[in-house]
Amino acid sequence: MSQANKEKKKIKPIKLEWNGSIAFSTEEKPIELKGNNTTLQNLEKKLAQKIKGKVNIRKETKGRSGKPVAILFNFTDPEAKNEESLKLLCSELKNKLACGGTTENKEIILMLRDIEKLKETLLKLGCVVNFSPK
Repeated sequence: MSQANKEKKKIKPIKLEWNGSIAFSTEEKPIELKGNNTTLQNLEKKLAQKIKGKVNIRKETKGRSGKPVAILFNFTDPEAKNEESLKLLCSELKNKLACGGTTENKEIILMLRDIEKLKETLLKLGCVVNFSPK
């Protein structure tokens, strides 16, 4: 091989440089995030709020190794469309009912047998409950 071919095959490394610095702030919310055009107003919209209003509950065991779960769905509160608000309600219910749970597809799934206890807890939180068996 000639010297010209060897030089063509050499790949030059890409040099990455970072001109930024780490800034410490006493404020809780950032003013602006770089690269995303996200402002403070957009971040405030995503904050979690309490969910109130009507909610339907159904009990399922199919596809879960025979273990019963309670699924909360069809929330009438428009705040339920916010994923963070659903997570907040789910974590409150998990703490009060001492059970496991998650949020999927705008529904809350709780690994729980006692539906009556769930109804009472939701009523205390300000939700109107409608139980629909299967």
